[in-house]
Amino acid sequence: MQTLTTSPMHVIVSSNRSFEEFTAAIEAIALKDQMDLAGVEELVLTSQSWEEFQDRLESKIGSRGLMTFNIIDHGSLMSLAFAGTKAKMYVIGNPLIARLMLEENLGVGLYVPLRMFVYEDKEGQTQITYDRPSFLLGQFQNPKILAIAQILDQKLEEIISRAEAFSS
Repeated sequence: MQTLTTSPMHVIVSSNRSFEEFTAAIEAIALKDQMDLAGVEELVLTSQSWEEFQDRLESKIGSRGLMTFNIIDHGSLMSLAFAGTKAKMYVIGNPLIARLMLEENLGVGLYVPLRMFVYEDKEGQTQITYDRPSFLLGQFQNPKILAIAQILDQKLEEIISRAEAFSS
């Protein structure tokens, strides 16, 4: 695994695994804590308080602190235009973490949940790319938001490292 940082904001990681192996590993790691946005909204609607919602959501998030809200299979969506394209975008986050930042500045909502894009390049190499949360959220110039964003940086790195080392 090799990390290439193309700017302070943008990170590209080259995996030693095939696209199929890497995405299967990401999904085995992150999808066990999957709840789509409709599921989160259902929890909101059926909870009587923030505390009840928090308790119910925490039981679904798991130990990694992030959950997968959605997977967009760009390869499938683009199959008619680009046959053989392998690309998926993962939308991941945690409403409980997001709340801590949103109560500081609602503008954070433009950047959370986070996105991570995995694709196979023209040489057949699996690439993982994302924008560093600390850079995106650092623009708010708020120490509390920045501290949380730096934790999110680490969580994304951890997910990628775990997927790289994952064995089924």
